[in-house]
Amino acid sequence: MGCTVTARALPRVLGAWDVFFVAVGQIIGAGVIALTGIAIGMTGPSVVFAYLASALLVLVVTLLIMMAGTVVPAVGAYYTWTSRLSGGWLGSIVLLLILLASVSLSLYGSSFGLYLNPLFPVLSVNAWGVVVILLLFFANLFGLRMAAKVQVVLVLALTSALALYAGFAVPNIDRELLSPWLPAGAAGFITAVFLLKFATSGAYMIVGLSGEMHNPARVIPLVMTVATIAVAGLYALVALASVGVVGWREMVDQPLTVAGRAFMPGWAMTYFLIAGAGLAICTTLNSQFIQLPRTFLVASWDRLLPEWVGRLNRFQAPHWILTIMLVVGIVPLIAGLDIGDIARAATISAALPAIFVYWAVTRIPREFPDQYAKSIFNFSPFWLWTLFVVSELSVFVGVYYLAQDLSPAVIGTLAVWVVVTIGYYPLRKAYLRRSGYDLDAATMDRGIFDIADG
Repeated sequence: MGCTVTARALPRVLGAWDVFFVAVGQIIGAGVIALTGIAIGMTGPSVVFAYLASALLVLVVTLLIMMAGTVVPAVGAYYTWTSRLSGGWLGSIVLLLILLASVSLSLYGSSFGLYLNPLFPVLSVNAWGVVVILLLFFANLFGLRMAAKVQVVLVLALTSALALYAGFAVPNIDRELLSPWLPAGAAGFITAVFLLKFATSGAYMIVGLSGEMHNPARVIPLVMTVATIAVAGLYALVALASVGVVGWREMVDQPLTVAGRAFMPGWAMTYFLIAGAGLAICTTLNSQFIQLPRTFLVASWDRLLPEWVGRLNRFQAPHWILTIMLVVGIVPLIAGLDIGDIARAATISAALPAIFVYWAVTRIPREFPDQYAKSIFNFSPFWLWTLFVVSELSVFVGVYYLAQDLSPAVIGTLAVWVVVTIGYYPLRKAYLRRSGYDLDAATMDRGIFDIADG
């Protein structure tokens, strides 16, 4: 079915537009449907500017990621940067945190089913989830180029639905409903900005594809900036539509569908539910299928994971990794398992790798001084460490939000996984040492940067 990787360079098949649509699809998720109402409860009509401010916050805290992507672009960047710059053990921790985060695939599937089942009850909620995961799995089996084309179609349909939502509302906006502008003052506005960071972040994940991009040093900062601002602008219009027609008090803690029913005709509301809410989940799910395998692929090259995991099919798709992701995604849905607690733990786990990645990339100026000097992100030491502190604080604030009211099951899942992440590398290292393999040397091999940048 596949062949063992012998040449580690992957074909460069992604242009700027391909990467842009992957980034937009990763940013736009169901969060805009659910989080807008919560943010309105925090800051009222000023949620419009809170979305824009959250985009600026996202860009500031990802400047270090942009810098790293331009200086040392690499396949599976989060794992590769951490292992090559801070050692294999920390790289292994990042890898296993990302692995736990992949459990959320089934949650995306069931969320898609929640929107489709009321409209098309021929299939159950979980059955719709299985269908969408299978379709995106097969699309990705045909390689990165095919998966990127699917993403373009999904994102265009999704953005048209959000634009339709805003378009029907704008002519009916009542300015009187937009006051008071800051009902909870500056504190409420700042709180909303940090909450909405979850809705406007995501573009940074394209760095994992940098080894398969044409001209990553130019594409990464350009796409991350443009995609984040463009999506935030669209979100701001959607938020304005919600508070300007229905009124912000009625929208507190309510999803966008509540406002949509007030000004959208039936056909438009149906389209919004399918192409807006439904495809928002699909684009994020497809982005996961596109990006997550690259991390595990590099780990298999290092033999931190078994080598067979990284085999590629004739379309250069990591078919075993994709198959494992498929199983992780559909088995809980088919079996009807309640994975709510594990999914909550997975969501927290997804936020934690950045803690180690930010530390690792601060070493780039010292380890790659010539490339760093040529980068447009040639920060002075003061600004480098200032960005590091701000970025780390943003991660901890995000984890604080996610960790509210954790159940014992979630805490237990995280505790067990922390033990696994800490213990896996030394155990794997000892196992490979018996056959004379040096895992430390493999995970510190920086030749992968030369390949990715060549």
